[in-house]
Amino acid sequence: MTLPDDIAAMAESIVNTLTQTYYQHADKIDPSTGIYKCDCNGFAAYVLSKTVPQEYALIPAEPLQERPRAFEYFNFFASLTPDSSGGWRRVDKLEDARRGDVMAWRFPTIERGEDTGHVVILAESPTFDPSGKFLVVRLYDSAAKAHFDDTRMPHGQASPTGTTGVGSGLINMLVDGEGRPIADLFAPPADAEYSYRPIAIGRAEPL
Repeated sequence: MTLPDDIAAMAESIVNTLTQTYYQHADKIDPSTGIYKCDCNGFAAYVLSKTVPQEYALIPAEPLQERPRAFEYFNFFASLTPDSSGGWRRVDKLEDARRGDVMAWRFPTIERGEDTGHVVILAESPTFDPSGKFLVVRLYDSAAKAHFDDTRMPHGQASPTGTTGVGSGLINMLVDGEGRPIADLFAPPADAEYSYRPIAIGRAEPL
């Protein structure tokens, strides 16, 4: 198995076996009881630190922060190239992304104690919607709102394990003329406006 395979396998296992989850900034993770209360970077940090600890250690965090925040994942992946070596490389085209890649975006304003963006683990390779207008991406993350076709709101009903926090769902994404991701539709309804923001994708590779 590749490192991305390992990352996705652990994220999937957590989603499939958790007993209680909730989106919050202070981590409360207890795998022995299946409790995963954390935010997006808390979930990403837990999965990456367990599956690719050396590669995870390369992602910088702010001083006095226990783990990287979402914008730091974006900054790090954006600083790479498709030919980078030494733990990570950037994936430019969304169509080229695959299961186990890590995708992050950042918000314009970065403030301590506030969300700075979002970070997710891809569950499978993105595919174009039959309309050809956008790509559909299934992912694993911890989110404050359920995505489309989401484990946190199966068939539109609240999951007994939690409607926020760790789960898996679909988001719709737009790309530019070169296939780079530029915008996302994070959650229903399907006719909502897309959010345009800087987005970067990283792929873990052996050191």
